[in-house]
Amino acid sequence: MRRRFVSSRVALIVLAVVAALLAGVGAGSPATAQPARHRLLPSAVPAVTPHVLDGRVHALAEIGRKVYVGGTFTLTRNAGTSAQLATPYLFAFDRETGLVDPAFQPGLDANVTALAPSADGSALYVAGTFKNAGGTKVRNIIKVDAATGALVTAFKNPSPNGGVLDIELVGDRLLLAGTFTTVWAQPRPGLASLDATTGALDDYLQVAVSTNHNWPSGTAKAPVGVGKIAATLDGTKLVAIGNFKKADGLDRDQAMVIRLGETGASVDPSWRTLRYTPACSKNSFDSYVRDVDVSPDGSYFVIVSSGAGYNGTLCDTAARFDLAVTGQDVQPTWQAASGQDSLLSVAVADNAVYVGGHQKWMNAIQSGADEQAGQVPRPGLAALDPDNGLPLSWNPGRHPRGVGAEALLATDHGLYVGSDTEYVGNREHLRPRLAYFPIEGGTAPYAEADATLPRSLFRLSGTSVTTRTFTGSSITPASAVATSGAGSWSNVRGAFMVGSKLVYGWTDNQLHYRTFDGTTFGPDRVINPYVDPLWSTVTTSGGSQTYRGRAPTFYGQISGLTGLTYADHRIYYTRSGQSRVYWRWFSPESLVVGAAEFTVPSSIFPSLRDVRNLVHADGRLWAGMSTNQLYSLPVSDGAATGSWTRVTGSGIDTNPVWSSGTTFLGPVANQAPTAAFTSSCTGQACTFDATGSSDPDGTVTSYAWDLGDGTAATGSQPSRVYAAPGTYDVTLTVTDEDGGTGTVTQPVVIEGVESDVSYRDATGKVTNGTSIVSPVPVTAEEGDGLLAVVSASTTAVPAAPAGWTQVGNPVQADAMTTVVWQAVAGSADTTATATHRSPVVDTAGGWVVTVWADRSGATTAFTEPAGSSVRQRLIGTGGGHVDQLVVDTGGPVAAGAYGDQVATADAAAKGTSLTIALH
Repeated sequence: MRRRFVSSRVALIVLAVVAALLAGVGAGSPATAQPARHRLLPSAVPAVTPHVLDGRVHALAEIGRKVYVGGTFTLTRNAGTSAQLATPYLFAFDRETGLVDPAFQPGLDANVTALAPSADGSALYVAGTFKNAGGTKVRNIIKVDAATGALVTAFKNPSPNGGVLDIELVGDRLLLAGTFTTVWAQPRPGLASLDATTGALDDYLQVAVSTNHNWPSGTAKAPVGVGKIAATLDGTKLVAIGNFKKADGLDRDQAMVIRLGETGASVDPSWRTLRYTPACSKNSFDSYVRDVDVSPDGSYFVIVSSGAGYNGTLCDTAARFDLAVTGQDVQPTWQAASGQDSLLSVAVADNAVYVGGHQKWMNAIQSGADEQAGQVPRPGLAALDPDNGLPLSWNPGRHPRGVGAEALLATDHGLYVGSDTEYVGNREHLRPRLAYFPIEGGTAPYAEADATLPRSLFRLSGTSVTTRTFTGSSITPASAVATSGAGSWSNVRGAFMVGSKLVYGWTDNQLHYRTFDGTTFGPDRVINPYVDPLWSTVTTSGGSQTYRGRAPTFYGQISGLTGLTYADHRIYYTRSGQSRVYWRWFSPESLVVGAAEFTVPSSIFPSLRDVRNLVHADGRLWAGMSTNQLYSLPVSDGAATGSWTRVTGSGIDTNPVWSSGTTFLGPVANQAPTAAFTSSCTGQACTFDATGSSDPDGTVTSYAWDLGDGTAATGSQPSRVYAAPGTYDVTLTVTDEDGGTGTVTQPVVIEGVESDVSYRDATGKVTNGTSIVSPVPVTAEEGDGLLAVVSASTTAVPAAPAGWTQVGNPVQADAMTTVVWQAVAGSADTTATATHRSPVVDTAGGWVVTVWADRSGATTAFTEPAGSSVRQRLIGTGGGHVDQLVVDTGGPVAAGAYGDQVATADAAAKGTSLTIALH
């Protein structure tokens, strides 16, 4: 079946036999790699991604909407399809559609270990152990076109003599790390720097590593070299880890910091750690550090390791090191142990440290043992609190765990995970070897600052609740608070607020919480993240062991607490009969308590045995005694910064404020977020960016848009192609984690243009046959342009009529073929749907024709998008008939992108769509 469309200087005539539909997806604009600004913790439900059918995923990169995946695999397939795609070692897919990009074909012959986008996003640096790319001999490091995968020939191959394991683009230099000893035949043991444009070797980075970490004291032997590198965003420091004991002759066991100066790089002489000196399992691992990443603000880095777990070491742990801390025995700010399972990958975002491996739990008190007190189930994936390393609530899991998750990439859009296993969750979501967890749909991190004074001081006693205003030097008389939702508080053992939650100990040796807004208490809930109902009955890998965790030893101390408060990701507490203050790490987001107990140095005070209440504000602990006296101690980072002093006068010593009951500083009223957005339009295609919206006391969790033409959208960066020029009032409403909202409305103006194209007429028909003649409108005049489109129930491509030339490729869907003879762009629907979206094309400013078609025995109606002019609406008959809808813009549109228009059928079917820009 055939239809014709041709553009002319004067008139447009549409000849319709049946409709054709092409749904195109435009690539995102190029972008260089940026630090992950995660305003939310990602969704725990993975988005659709291609299936990687063999091997492992080792490397990930993102440029705009396109995601690049490297590893040891050779085959992939699109989700929901059966066709296997040959994608050896490296492929690309569209983040929003989840479809493999067939145009990207680098043609490698061996493993890819690392990827890095070029500064302008037009190219991709690829590292590995390959020797051929697209039929050209190369070795281990190349630069390819980001769209096609073709070699960028201006970048000459430097032929390192060993594997390139990691790369970093810093300014106009590409830094290499690996097991090579020469590059461009020049000595470069483990590290080198190249001109990012030409591939030429320079003398900037010549730090030489040497000496195996374990061998020959152990039987495991691996090549000496640098395995992973990570640079600060400002390009001043580089962290390197790997199998080495020395760097430029300095003792640097498995980890070092390199200063990146203006003219050269050198080992930082002021930074050294001894924590990776132990051998751990020396007969299994020559080196056990596995990955490193630097925080987005460049203030710290995190190293993850395997090593089989040895108590007192950093084997099988994630460890945070602050770059401001220097010395010859630098200690980690925190260490997060799995117990005795390897951690293989790490990605640091601004509100979470993501770790992957084949771990069963996190929050072990030490390395080297399973089923420890405090362990929280986190099968194969975890998000850690950047401030203390405790597990956050994000827990999608990977079971079975396999070798583990060996690649993580955190970007502004979400988290990508590469592994060797098939599922996310407990065999719940089939995502073979590749998963993507988008930020949209995620949860807000805890963002409330520590308490400041003055503030309401609540007191729980029996069934009564009172409040006073406490300034630190004075306190007002008590006022009774009429509350609801709670009974007796007689069994409480300390309490504090985190956000909207009142957390308290109880005599049952459990932590509990209720929501509290100053008058209303929510229901009582036991805090037990150690026994996750989704994982506690799942066996880990055969036998009877499950992922069930264990409560920390703190839970056994709760009934004996005399004071409990929170500050700076810690809980501070006092215990009956003890004359000191203790602390543990605490996550206000997941409510997980740290496994290890610490003592506040210099906090000993004899009368602390008489503590009855403990609060924290203004950087101080305030301890109320059984004698109704109040003492204060300045603290910072778990240590006392001064001495205990008594606070007296101004009502503080009057009435039983401190000696009985349970006191806590009350909640702060939520402040509403501020909505803000910018817009950018090319022609009638507009993009919006609301990432400038803010919340003074929390996080913006959702974005709701009214795009001014009856279209709604969600997310922080939607886009819209408007159907016609005009002024559209766009409204954005943002919501924070406490339900507060902010709204802003701004006009978006689409300028119209003039065109010498006008519409004259259209004809069409639906018919059955093997030879179809398209009707030509009787109103056609000499010199008019004709556009022709064929949509036929066949897999054979209809032949072009005499004098016509096929433009582009035919598109097929569900045994229907569409072919056109004019400038078009598009693709076919991959799944049955009743809403068919047109592709986006570039127009110089003129009329645009849009065509939709489906093949379905159930379709009886096709509804056009608002604002379009219908030229033909043809509905077939019989089983599996073809239907069409042809519209145009009724006049010229603005120059730029046009498309993304939706036609709705009354039955779901696969279809095709096309957009034709007339010139």
